[in-house]
Amino acid sequence: MTKLTIRQAAIQDLSKIVPIFDSYREYFKQQKDPVMVEQFLFEKFEHMESVIFIAQHEDEVVGFAQLYPVFSSLTLQRVWLLNDFFIAEEFRGSGVGTQLFAKVKEFTLLTKSKGIELSVEHTNKKAWAFWEKQGFKLDEEFRYYFYKL
Repeated sequence: MTKLTIRQAAIQDLSKIVPIFDSYREYFKQQKDPVMVEQFLFEKFEHMESVIFIAQHEDEVVGFAQLYPVFSSLTLQRVWLLNDFFIAEEFRGSGVGTQLFAKVKEFTLLTKSKGIELSVEHTNKKAWAFWEKQGFKLDEEFRYYFYKL
């Protein structure tokens, strides 16, 4: 693939990230809302609440990964929660996801974190295969729960 750049996003990239982030939300059955998406992402940049990496083909963002810091009280280390990871449909299977995750992994190593945590829908077997190929293991030690408000 020609002209693929993977890098950490800056607030100046906001307008380029909004369309793909909105597509990501739509993929998970959310209504498109570019105004709210822009506000949400702006706040993440403004308050330095997350780290976003983008895969850019020429001038278009075709993939992104968003990491949030969490901490392990037991090991006294930072863990990065890979909360959002999305590749535009037409770029899937081309290696963009693997390259984007390599940049995420490099960042987590540089920040001396314990590791990377993520969750995948029970029905998304393609994602299971992708993440297992990247070296992720299914956690068999802890059962995760969620309390919806």
